[in-house]
Amino acid sequence: MSIVQIKIDNDENILKYITLIRKFNAALSIHTIKSNIENNNYVVSHDLYAYDVVDDLLKIDHTARFRQLLTDLAATGAKLHIYCDEELCTLEYLDNRIIAMHEIEKELQREADRALEKE
Repeated sequence: MSIVQIKIDNDENILKYITLIRKFNAALSIHTIKSNIENNNYVVSHDLYAYDVVDDLLKIDHTARFRQLLTDLAATGAKLHIYCDEELCTLEYLDNRIIAMHEIEKELQREADRALEKE
């Protein structure tokens, strides 16, 4: 498990942030999001290694959606504080972790494919 959590500074654009976050995760209530921003709590969490077979079949990449959320929030002026496994990190660091994760997945798939070819 590799959890990424986001805090957002409270400012005049809070309604824009809430709208974007609800698009990413409709299960989060408006009240919860607003309260978390106002109280400097984590607003959004994402497990980089979460896997759901249905999402895989439907080709839904939640990590890509999460990364797009961060881009959209920053574009609306959000001051983001990103925590990777509860340690403050930069967006560049997060991007490097995502790239490394995808490279490892590809290598594991290639190894599995080679093993199947040998059988």
